[in-house]
Amino acid sequence: MQEHKVSSGTDNKCIRKGNYTNLYDFTGRVAMITGSSSGIGAATAILLAKMGAQVVITGRNINKLENVVKQCTEVSPTGLKAVPVVADVTKEADLDRLLATTVQSFGKLDILVNNVGYWQLCPITSDNYIQHFSHIMSTNLLSAVYLTHKSVDYLTKTKGSGLNMSAYAMTKSALDMFTKCLAVELGPKGIRVNSLNPGAVYTDAMQNSFGVTEAEGRDLFDKFAADYPVGRVGEGVDVANAVAYLASNEGSFINGTNFVIDGGHIAANINVKGYDFTGRVALITGSSSGIGAATAILLAKMGAQVVITGRNVNKLENVVKQCAVFLPTGLKAVPVVADVTKEADLDRLLATTIQSFGKLDILVNNVGYWQLCPITGDNYMQHYSHIMSTNLSSAVYLIHKSVDYLAKTKGSVINMSSVFSKLGGLNMSAYAMTKSALDMFTKCLAVELGPKGIRVNSLNPGAVYTDVMQNSFGVTEAEGRDLFDKFAADYPVGRVGEGV
Repeated sequence: MQEHKVSSGTDNKCIRKGNYTNLYDFTGRVAMITGSSSGIGAATAILLAKMGAQVVITGRNINKLENVVKQCTEVSPTGLKAVPVVADVTKEADLDRLLATTVQSFGKLDILVNNVGYWQLCPITSDNYIQHFSHIMSTNLLSAVYLTHKSVDYLTKTKGSGLNMSAYAMTKSALDMFTKCLAVELGPKGIRVNSLNPGAVYTDAMQNSFGVTEAEGRDLFDKFAADYPVGRVGEGVDVANAVAYLASNEGSFINGTNFVIDGGHIAANINVKGYDFTGRVALITGSSSGIGAATAILLAKMGAQVVITGRNVNKLENVVKQCAVFLPTGLKAVPVVADVTKEADLDRLLATTIQSFGKLDILVNNVGYWQLCPITGDNYMQHYSHIMSTNLSSAVYLIHKSVDYLAKTKGSVINMSSVFSKLGGLNMSAYAMTKSALDMFTKCLAVELGPKGIRVNSLNPGAVYTDVMQNSFGVTEAEGRDLFDKFAADYPVGRVGEGV
């Protein structure tokens, strides 16, 4: 599969002809742009070169890269040549080489543009959805996280700027939240971080995804124009100009923003007691304590047959006992000891549910892990990997595997998100990203699975008393409660929440 970036050609001719004035001076500044062998990335490289920057470009097609190098040289005021690096952004070794080449070539880094993006339509029910999910996350999100993590020291020295290109649903929703969190975390180091949210922009995505010709691809894009108040879709240079502004000294007070470049598209299209769950089957992850346990107990009280899961068998048995108080004689909650970061355990969890009850009506993806970790932390990438596997991948995998069962029962999926999907937080980028991605995943699946009779929603709780403080920071239960009580001052109701 290929990265889908904007087609070079018409969009970049605007720059070569000099229709755009050099509003900003990037003389002596070094910019590294991923996904820059064509489209928005290429247009950005050419525009920054025209404004005096020394640029490093990357992609997997050497011929396309050399074409961009020529265009950069043509427009550079002093004939500077762009440095091309053939690389696959899903490989850490290639990303390390890309950054090393930049620093070896120019001795510094001023501007990091995480532009690379891949997209392809794939339903949640597809056999290859998990592979698709893994590839798109690696390309669109992990590459940006990794490069930013590795580039902080260089950007700190130059008081540089990080720009993330955001467009495609779950990965890009996470990228927007990553941007907000890093704006808070890296601002004190003099590094500004912003994301750009382009609407439809002429790209070679149609050729790459659907095998159409360039002319057919343009015809498809032209059909989108009716939804845009400006009467057209974008060109690569439309986005490149925004990149230049945000990276310039003139944009020095802009930090942590999602900069929308869509021709007005969004503006024009803005469009417990007493419930009976008798006979319905609910599977709840992360249900050995906290919100998950409270949910299991309440659903049991309302007549549901529940399957609970966690890693601590003693905690699970305690929840089983509490559910038994409400369940009819002979019924009890089914406990499954499992690690949600392991696909085999998730398969066993779902299989146990079906073997026990023959169906699934309600899937509650409640499991969640969080721990503070700055982007500069030596273990940030391991932290990122673990938190993504726990909070996001587990939900994606379970839903993917559960669709057929939920379709039969016209069931419901509830994804436990957080207010931190909306709010940035210092040293919370990984956690907030997972929750922002989960919200967007929910929206996409609501559209995709609605016709099957499956409803998909997410819940975004604020601070709720759980054992997360004990688990994350090793404090006692009393100390954990004291920490939660301190949050109460920020809540108009004068307290934080309880699991129920």
